[in-house]
Amino acid sequence: MSYIQLIEEEVKSYRRLNVDIKIEKESYVIGAGDSYAAALVIEGKTKRKAIALDPYEALEIPLNREIIIISVSGKTRYNIEVAKRAKREGKKVIAITANKDSPLAKESDEIILIPYSSRLPLPGTLSFLLTLSALYSMFNLEEDTEDSEGIVLNDNPFFVGKEENYGIAYFASLKMNEVFGSPANYERLELFAHSPIFSTRGRQIIILSSGDEREKMLSKLVNFTDIHITECKGAFCNAFFVIKSVINTMKKRNWDRIYFMEDKQILNISSTMIY
Repeated sequence: MSYIQLIEEEVKSYRRLNVDIKIEKESYVIGAGDSYAAALVIEGKTKRKAIALDPYEALEIPLNREIIIISVSGKTRYNIEVAKRAKREGKKVIAITANKDSPLAKESDEIILIPYSSRLPLPGTLSFLLTLSALYSMFNLEEDTEDSEGIVLNDNPFFVGKEENYGIAYFASLKMNEVFGSPANYERLELFAHSPIFSTRGRQIIILSSGDEREKMLSKLVNFTDIHITECKGAFCNAFFVIKSVINTMKKRNWDRIYFMEDKQILNISSTMIY
């Protein structure tokens, strides 16, 4: 089965999660890569009742909120170090992971197990959606159920998102890096217009819509480059849009490859830093 088919199969298999653990207090949501993207989504969606944290930086700040650590593999070094620190300080740790026997799971007080496994290493798609679904359920949030068709992405696109969709903009940039080895930018709606917009001539701009009037204004004002605004208001609609757009782009380019698996030098550096 091709990589394109595997990713398509993952998207089709998504089912919403309902978890028993519920969060009422202010929290830190800690993770890296796709996990940090999910943390940014929940930070925006909860109006910062949940705060997204980089695990390495989390080692150096007071852990004075509830602690949720996300790692699909459960093996990333600094997530485990944060869990150990929290345990030394008598703090409860909730882990979201796909690996119940992982080092992170063993250092955690409660585990939310996401039902994910893969035959081959893939860029996070279903694992991201399931992580996000677990977080929405924990914080008693409803998942949006809108739909938006994907597009074909150009090289070096710029993703713009407001509140929870800022996390999806970050997620989108990660997929461009991982699948195509391509640079991509991401920014918040208001901050984009203050300076990053000056780097966008000749580039594709994708606004991951929340239904905000300023998003519509921006899409109408920009007439100097390729701009697209999604038919979405929520994070799940925009996440599916991003994944479908990646699939469309792979098909258009006849790109049945995952770049991060091919560049062994960078992959080794990444693994050494992460694990």
